Amino acid sequence: MSGNALCAIDEHLPPGICRGCVLVVSDYRPLNLGHAAALCPYGYAVYTAVTCTDVPRIFERFVAGPVDLIAFASLVHGWHHQEAERRPAGIPVSTDPDWQTRNMKTVVEAVCTRQETTPTVVIAVELMAYGWYRITAEALAEAGIAYQTYPASDPHALLLLLPQA
Repeated sequence: MSGNALCAIDEHLPPGICRGCVLVVSDYRPLNLGHAAALCPYGYAVYTAVTCTDVPRIFERFVAGPVDLIAFASLVHGWHHQEAERRPAGIPVSTDPDWQTRNMKTVVEAVCTRQETTPTVVIAVELMAYGWYRITAEALAEAGIAYQTYPASDPHALLLLLPQA
């Protein structure tokens, strides 16, 4: 972990042999840290990003292996440049579903273009079920995003979706 409170990306390494790699994208750092704390003891390297535009910087700054799983733990707005940044006046709320879909696709493409394998994509069920993401399964399918859901409140659930080598 970098310890830099202003950094939008971070690396959390397991204490022993690395079993795989997880990318957590969330604009809420405590949620990112909770995911890392849940997965690192089981041997997974966890890389965290606050925005979709931060993801390429992970691969520039750290020596990350192939990403096995991408977890969208909270909202992914392209207009976020800092954690919890307020919405710019020129971007209406009605465009959020388009931004969220586009930004999720941007993250998946950023990972897929640097590796041969396709990672599993998961979205916090709380975001889909309660309408916090105002996007639909149809919109995600149209964007080419195949995904599963998991409870963001229980990041240990991701262990069932990760390689157990």
